[in-house]
Amino acid sequence: MTNKTSRNIRICGFVALALCFAWLMSMVANSISVFSINASSHPIDWSNGAIKKTIVLVCYATSSIVMIGMCVKAVINVMIGLRENTAFPKSNEKLLFWIAAVDFFRLIGTSNFSILWDNDLVMAITPEIFLKPFFLLFFAFMYKVAADAVEENNLTI
Repeated sequence: MTNKTSRNIRICGFVALALCFAWLMSMVANSISVFSINASSHPIDWSNGAIKKTIVLVCYATSSIVMIGMCVKAVINVMIGLRENTAFPKSNEKLLFWIAAVDFFRLIGTSNFSILWDNDLVMAITPEIFLKPFFLLFFAFMYKVAADAVEENNLTI
């Protein structure tokens, strides 16, 4: 791998880490504004559909935090792999499959976030809830093929 390619991957990795940090800070700021009694002009009515609202909130918050952690872990694995001159570290294979699974639940929480304030408690199932995780699974399989090809190439004399 050339130095320029390695440098560009490192730059993208640092940008990805900065975006993950911004995502986390955005979640914290939104949580403060949503649950602050003074800042919220329209509080969540927990008396109507508390179970669905709790499921949506837990799906959104938990899967978003887990997703941020897994994205940071994937970038760190790539950075470590670059030191060992490996563009596709094997440690990211299973992680990418888990990212696809967690993203499914994150999208369910995100697309139904309005339930927290509405009295209409119908859960929305949009095509992107299935489409984006499918593409993430597809790219996880492509990553696995690439990692296996790189490993086989390194073993070839």
